[in-house]
Amino acid sequence: AAAAVTLGGLALWAVSGHAGRPARVHVRSAWVMTPTAPQTAAYFTLTNTGDVTDDLLEVRTPAAAMAMLSRQVERAGAERMTMGGSLAVPAHGTVRMTPFTVNVMIQPRTALPAGRIVPFTLVFRHSGTVRVNAEVVPPGSRA
Repeated sequence: AAAAVTLGGLALWAVSGHAGRPARVHVRSAWVMTPTAPQTAAYFTLTNTGDVTDDLLEVRTPAAAMAMLSRQVERAGAERMTMGGSLAVPAHGTVRMTPFTVNVMIQPRTALPAGRIVPFTLVFRHSGTVRVNAEVVPPGSRA
């Protein structure tokens, strides 16, 4: 009987709209800086329209031998780059990757001239797989 009451209560909670919407991340403003070294960076704007935080777990592209999250962090007054991990996208929030915050470091397999379109697959804990194309742009043309 207690289980039936609990299940009924949960059903009413969900039907009333209080259960919330699942995480749903949209990706826009995707771009890659023209490489000036063996590695370069990709940038995305991630917007979560859901009621729960989601996490970017992995980024893949056939154009690169390696792709991983990179963060600029300050420790003891010095800026330092850390690699790997996941990236939280808060509920009803937006994360804008920039050269000064977080980005996706890639090691291109071949030259990436300005204007080329690079396909990416972003994998989120709740939103699943999101595919997006990023344009290669010259350094200094975006921030």
